[in-house]
Amino acid sequence: MRNKTEGIIESLAAVLVLFTAMLDPRISVGLAVVVLIGLAVYTFRAKTPS
Repeated sequence: MRNKTEGIIESLAAVLVLFTAMLDPRISVGLAVVVLIGLAVYTFRAKTPS
């Protein structure tokens, strides 16, 4: 389930960044950084044992 969830999040992030790149490149860069940080936090929290 975790791999499927990560795949969905990554796909949605890619589509969101693609569409915002058509509007304003600065917004796209900021959004990409935020999404990558969020994905890193999610991955880190998923790997640490509770």
